[in-house]
Amino acid sequence: MRNYFTNLIHLTGIILSLFFNIRKQRRFVGRTLAIDIAESRKNDDNSLDDHDYRKMKGYYGVAVPAILGESYCLLRGRNMSSDERYSITYLGACTGLFDDFFDKRHLPAEYIRTLIDNPFAVTGTTNNETIFLEFYKKALLHASDSGLVKQYAFDVFDAQLMSKKQLLSEIDPREIKNITIQKGGSSLLFYRSTFSENMSDEEIQMLKILGGIGQLENDIFDVYKDYKSGVKTLATTTSNIGELRKTYTSLMHDVFGLVHKTPYARNHKLKFLRTLSLVISRGLVCLDFLEKNESSTGNIFKIGQYQRHDLVCDMGKPVHFLKSIHYYARTNIRKP
Repeated sequence: MRNYFTNLIHLTGIILSLFFNIRKQRRFVGRTLAIDIAESRKNDDNSLDDHDYRKMKGYYGVAVPAILGESYCLLRGRNMSSDERYSITYLGACTGLFDDFFDKRHLPAEYIRTLIDNPFAVTGTTNNETIFLEFYKKALLHASDSGLVKQYAFDVFDAQLMSKKQLLSEIDPREIKNITIQKGGSSLLFYRSTFSENMSDEEIQMLKILGGIGQLENDIFDVYKDYKSGVKTLATTTSNIGELRKTYTSLMHDVFGLVHKTPYARNHKLKFLRTLSLVISRGLVCLDFLEKNESSTGNIFKIGQYQRHDLVCDMGKPVHFLKSIHYYARTNIRKP
């Protein structure tokens, strides 16, 4: 009970910090990324649509630095520098463009590898490629270790190739879990590589698992879309939401334990963990929402028998928001 109220006491501060971090990042994007995007649209060749531009400027360009980047700054106990903000902002903006190389444009793997390896020596053939190269180059120029950023960019590339297996008609659940962790973990390490501090082995392992639970949370919320697209995830292939919950909470506890093994100050770890638990709690609410469907199908999760409204969890509903606060408050983030 004491843990519950202690977490609630810190909740207002976390929410206010998120609000101010997002506002600060939006202002930064308005002075930098938004101008570059507007300029690039003058050469529009229909390889990008309005949704792509909105993702660059409104989602990846804001959420990656304001949530992921600022959360890391809590852990290290130091504000984000100007160069770090530039680098992670432009890497964030690259994310959707890079995904489209695989998912929409189906570019040859070796060509994508060339774009990653020699961005200053190649020229894109479409607006999609040109903007990716320009943003990627800006991120590298502002990064404290551009070689490290490039190294993790190749890890993201490898994870994307691996994820193609999720379109196969048959795939082992253990392989799906491995792909989930590799895909999420490589992305998180990619963003982390823009910051100046060296990473300990403990931090690398923690970020891999944290990225994995972040990817799994996305898959839980995207279960309807992925099912319709034929993508095999742990969420689309499960027949028991309770088992999926065990996987989710197991990864959560692994992350918490690994955070405590990192060399950062104890009070910084607790601030970081409280922010994480607030984000992770959303996935628990969505799992509750999905599990209710089992009562209508013999206590088995049969995704093909449900409608869209049965599978899309709206976190804007007050009842879901309050449940996420409850899960956040009851989470024990302290070292066992």
